[in-house]
Amino acid sequence: MQIEAKPVGNLSAGRTESDISEVTLGRSGLRVLVEALLVDGHERYAVELHFDAPRGFRYLDEGDLLRYWRSKVFSPCAHLFEITSGGWLDQERQCEGMLNTTDAVGTCREWFICTSNGCMNVLSVNEPLVREFHDL
Repeated sequence: MQIEAKPVGNLSAGRTESDISEVTLGRSGLRVLVEALLVDGHERYAVELHFDAPRGFRYLDEGDLLRYWRSKVFSPCAHLFEITSGGWLDQERQCEGMLNTTDAVGTCREWFICTSNGCMNVLSVNEPLVREFHDL
């Protein structure tokens, strides 16, 4: 199944070295912090993503996601994508008995947090709140 995705939010100014530095799950939701350094090494920035209604998430090293990179739909200048088809959500729905409760809650969407190291797929009913911090 072919992956289809679209970037969400601002695109960074150029290629970056980046990673997920924090993941917190609590009563207020799921918080993910991405820290990045532009390749020229002159600007550090962070992107905070908050999902108030997460239904599930997975964290994988970028090397374990070769099918994603081969799809060529992920720009190296974005950290957040909405996967509209062919991602983890569609894979889980193909397995009998998976995501029955999640599908009953509402229209679940899939988000992909993309870095040059760790990556996360997040299943959530709502779009995440995104905040950027520059010149750290």
